[in-house]
Amino acid sequence: MNIECDKMQKQDILDLIEKFERETWKYNRSNELNHDMEYIDKIYFQVKNGKIDLDECYKRLLSIFEIIRFKYGFESIIINSIPKLKEVKERLSIITLESENIIEESNSIRALYSNTIKTIDNVDFIKLPKTTGDEGLYLAIESLKSLITNKDYRSLLTDGQIEEILIDCIKLINKKIPIEFIEKKYENVIKTIWKNTLQNFRGDGTFCTLFTSIVPPTYSRALEVFNRPNQNSCSFISSDFIATYGGKSGRIGFIYPSDTHIIMASAYDLGTNVFGNGARNKEKGTLLVTPEALKRIGIERTKEEGQDPLSSNCYNEVAVDAKTKPCGILMIGFEEDDLCIYKNEIEKISHDLGIPIYKINLLDYKEELSEEDKYYIAFNCICAYLGITSENFEVFSDAEKIVYIENLVKKNKEFVSSIFLQLKRNGTLNKDNMFLALSNILNTSEIFSILDTIGSSKI
Repeated sequence: MNIECDKMQKQDILDLIEKFERETWKYNRSNELNHDMEYIDKIYFQVKNGKIDLDECYKRLLSIFEIIRFKYGFESIIINSIPKLKEVKERLSIITLESENIIEESNSIRALYSNTIKTIDNVDFIKLPKTTGDEGLYLAIESLKSLITNKDYRSLLTDGQIEEILIDCIKLINKKIPIEFIEKKYENVIKTIWKNTLQNFRGDGTFCTLFTSIVPPTYSRALEVFNRPNQNSCSFISSDFIATYGGKSGRIGFIYPSDTHIIMASAYDLGTNVFGNGARNKEKGTLLVTPEALKRIGIERTKEEGQDPLSSNCYNEVAVDAKTKPCGILMIGFEEDDLCIYKNEIEKISHDLGIPIYKINLLDYKEELSEEDKYYIAFNCICAYLGITSENFEVFSDAEKIVYIENLVKKNKEFVSSIFLQLKRNGTLNKDNMFLALSNILNTSEIFSILDTIGSSKI
């Protein structure tokens, strides 16, 4: 606290001491801290009784407060955790608040501390266990840590902000400060990071985008998703992590521009109310989220579940303001073209909404198919062979009919996906060759007979 005046007033210093004492209530109490605070009390009564030079007292108090913060405050956790700060720790262990040179000693320790902090790039000592109900807090802390460890993020910071971030992490872990306050504090740098990251498709095979699934990917459903009035639910996907909501049979959705306004994000399911405002699982979300932290936690989740990070259902959720409209349609698959039963509808959506179609061929990013990939391929190939279109799934009145088709796909997914992959790699994948292979394993007359007996809807 700097008091702008030529001469210190008694009450100014008394207020300063009282404010600092309130600050120390947040520290872990110890005999050493109590002893040093007794010295502060002694100064307080000297000031109150007019037995001390106020100007000199003020200068000494600022240095004394600094030393106490280093010894017992949030800074002490940093000092005790980082080996590079060993000299600072040793000097603090021998300093006394009564020292005549306290101002010089404090300035020297501060300089050593600050210069060392500027070089810190390992923040593993800051840890918050992942527990149910604290998912949003965990994501916020991991995002704060990434501001230091990610060189692109760090380039947006000043040297002084490195220390602030470390202390804010510790305050959040110890729940000494509302997360809303920290979210607001870093709002601008987080927005800049997201804008720099969401460059979509760069032409070199890499991408980072916000993707909202269209499930099922039909024309009417797409219009509903596109025209949501308040907020939309997205996943953050990239070249090395593709996890989306739903879409086993059609991983198709809208993507958003880089300046999209993010309302809240989570490494889990937020339960976003796409028909109104807010989210069901607010404890899982935060505004203080970086793309790197979000992706890393997602990849960790897929590994824990034994899933493929490039075709996982361990999706993150990013709620966005629906005032910003999608800038494209993305088809995540294997460039199956005419074998995709949603192809015609996607082209109509693209034309009517005036937005381009982008395609991701997962074979450009992986060598082996996941179980989800095999299902996706078999679903489209079998439905195309049977002449089942996306419109059929909208008018099927009996769920048993859909279940029958799904079971048919599951039963044959290994064979169909292996043939698909073989044709793809040989450069001979087309509808005729795929249908020829399917004719050897599927009895269409039997299949249609079964479908006709289920419910009253006809294909």
